Amino acid sequence: MKPYPPLATIQVAALLRSKGFDVNLYDTTFDKNLDEFNKRLENYKPNALIVLDDYFNYNIKMCLSQMRQVALGMCIKAKDAGITTIVASPDTTANPLPYIENGADYAVLGEPDITVLETCQMLVTGKDPLRKKVKGLAGILPDNKVLFTESRPVFLSIESLPMPAWDMVNVESYRRVWLDKHGFFSLNIMASKGCPYSCTWCAKPIWGSNYILRPENHVVSEVKWLIDHFKPDHLWFVDDLFGYNQQWITNFATLIEKHNIKVRYTIQTRPDLLNSAHISNLKRSGCSEVWMGAESGSQRILDGMNKMITVDSIKSAVFELKKAGIRASLFIQFGYLGETMVDIEATVDLIRDVFPDDIGISVTYPIADTDLYQSVYRELEKKKNWKNSDDISMLFKGTYKTPFYKKLHQILHAELDLMHLLDQKKDLNPSVKDDMLSKLNQDWRLLRQMEKTHRNHG
Repeated sequence: MKPYPPLATIQVAALLRSKGFDVNLYDTTFDKNLDEFNKRLENYKPNALIVLDDYFNYNIKMCLSQMRQVALGMCIKAKDAGITTIVASPDTTANPLPYIENGADYAVLGEPDITVLETCQMLVTGKDPLRKKVKGLAGILPDNKVLFTESRPVFLSIESLPMPAWDMVNVESYRRVWLDKHGFFSLNIMASKGCPYSCTWCAKPIWGSNYILRPENHVVSEVKWLIDHFKPDHLWFVDDLFGYNQQWITNFATLIEKHNIKVRYTIQTRPDLLNSAHISNLKRSGCSEVWMGAESGSQRILDGMNKMITVDSIKSAVFELKKAGIRASLFIQFGYLGETMVDIEATVDLIRDVFPDDIGISVTYPIADTDLYQSVYRELEKKKNWKNSDDISMLFKGTYKTPFYKKLHQILHAELDLMHLLDQKKDLNPSVKDDMLSKLNQDWRLLRQMEKTHRNHG
């Protein structure tokens, strides 16, 4: 229950609107079914339906089957109503056929902004975007042949895009959930797109290895606008890699101070970028939490992933962030190729050593068009995608089976929560403390048994 508005969707909506199109937003975030969507479609009667995943949400890279089914349901409903449908997501880029075979007239391949705009501009003049060779599209011609147009280069001039269409979002519905569940209100914002690194398991269907920065003054202006209009207590920078350019973050911090902007924000970045000067700039600009893709406490696994970081750099980054009063949180990944219990124990030791403020644990997910996928695709069984983001299922034959990793996930979260509780409540009743530690030790013993019974062989 940490919902964010669909930032990429309202970015495209703003671009279309700036070019004269009448645009209406349907936000699926809080809907449990498509009933409301069906009513909206019937009442609004659009010329075209654009189904667009928020590709700034990192869960979307995993092409969750639940997301695909919702999108296909929308496509089928629109097709039955005679409405032209355009679908854009990382999944359409990697797997366009399920969409164009189930009601979508056009599947966007790659970054959607300009492709969606040009597609709509063709449609409004009665021209076929496929025959006119709009770049970055897949679709079916009247003779039932599937056509892929030329790929579209990544759009680099992001400073020319209008600000996302925040007026289309029911911001209050998000505010209510955040305040009810967490006691503060958070909104999302983007400062950069892409990542220049080449981790073997990470997909880059939208921006490739490009890293595109928005000008610092544009970002600061949007931060100020969001604060003035919606008064969020906190911002989540959706960037895969915030602050990769050290001069940019220096200038950003200076502008934040110049405009006397006071807001906490959270970012994702790499531990090897977090030197003292960088952390100082993060601190003075309001950064309150940093999430790092640590992945493993085993240097052998990190090297196998081509992470290009060291275990020592992770430890150093956590230490320096904590010293600066910034929360340090780690993404952890189990189940990578060749992982052994020794590697798992090294990761557990890392978590215990650095005592992060939070952890996000997953298992290795083979995303199409990655080096990892090419290594394991022959082992993929009927289940090739997670249903939702907390599925935590092994999709290929790793060292251990899914129940082992789910138990490991549960124990590590429980242990870190207990560590934080004991750190905060020094006067905790000794019997309560002993009971909690006993339960945790019992779980670790159970995991040791599962390590033998849930091992894959061969």
